[in-house]
Amino acid sequence: MFHHLIPTDPALFFTKNDPGDPRMGDLVGKGEMAITEHTHVAIIGVPQDLGVARNGGRVGAAQAPDAIRAMFYRLTPYDFASQQSVPHGAVVDVGNIRCDGSELEEIHDRLAQVVVAVCRRGLVPLVLGGGHDTTYAAASGVHAVHGQLGILNFDAHLDVRPPNPLRNSGTSFRMLIEEGKLAAERFVEFGIQSFANARSHVEWLEGKGGNIIPLETVRQDGFARALATAYRIAASGGCPVYGTLDIDGVRAADAPGVSATMPDGFAASELLDTARLLGSGKETVAVDIVEVNPQFDRDNQTAKLAAHAMMRVIGGRLATCSTSAA
Repeated sequence: MFHHLIPTDPALFFTKNDPGDPRMGDLVGKGEMAITEHTHVAIIGVPQDLGVARNGGRVGAAQAPDAIRAMFYRLTPYDFASQQSVPHGAVVDVGNIRCDGSELEEIHDRLAQVVVAVCRRGLVPLVLGGGHDTTYAAASGVHAVHGQLGILNFDAHLDVRPPNPLRNSGTSFRMLIEEGKLAAERFVEFGIQSFANARSHVEWLEGKGGNIIPLETVRQDGFARALATAYRIAASGGCPVYGTLDIDGVRAADAPGVSATMPDGFAASELLDTARLLGSGKETVAVDIVEVNPQFDRDNQTAKLAAHAMMRVIGGRLATCSTSAA
């Protein structure tokens, strides 16, 4: 399965060459051979935006995995929330899915196969898109190992469009539901915005039993309470949870570099809190971060935000693993 991957550029693994000030570039393992019994999270990049183009969006997300990595590998490993540092080898970067010259369907097949291999090693895939079509392929791979999923989608958009006639960045969740991989009653659309979604798509999802928590409802109920409710629904009955963080759910002031900006939306801190919850949730089996578009970023602001979201997922996962071991 790992032959579908291209190794991550070694130049992205930042170091200060200071043992007293290690960075994530010093600590993350490189490639499949770096996976050990102490590894918990595997980073997988998907550098393509073919699904965005098919959906009529602005391209550029193909550059996102390495743009995010460039910011991620500069970060320090110490987490104030858990008072722990990410240890060497707890995270492995297995590389990028081969995408050049391939059709979207072929890329999706490769990603699904790699995710299957990662899950069978007992690891949590942390997938960096790319467009939101990434979720269809990655969740399909997770489903092959863990069975029917619950999904928490942090997003401004429903992404339940029917393929027309091909899949695209807006079709992931309809396809997953129709193929029986996602339990509609455990699917939560979190932070969905008015004037950004078709009524027919709302009616289709509600008719299937899906759950929509609009941004207005999040604000009325309070973010922490609404997020806890969303995760509880996705994980009900002990269902394995796939978390997907579409960065266009964050307001443009905090995340200018996305495929489809929104003037309103979640604050950066709310994205990071969601990432922390997904990482720490015992039912979480995979997380992706999608729709970062470096072509429209400002001083790497959005890539940095995505990198910090990665750290919250990792910090939450490692804290949970430590508690379980104790």
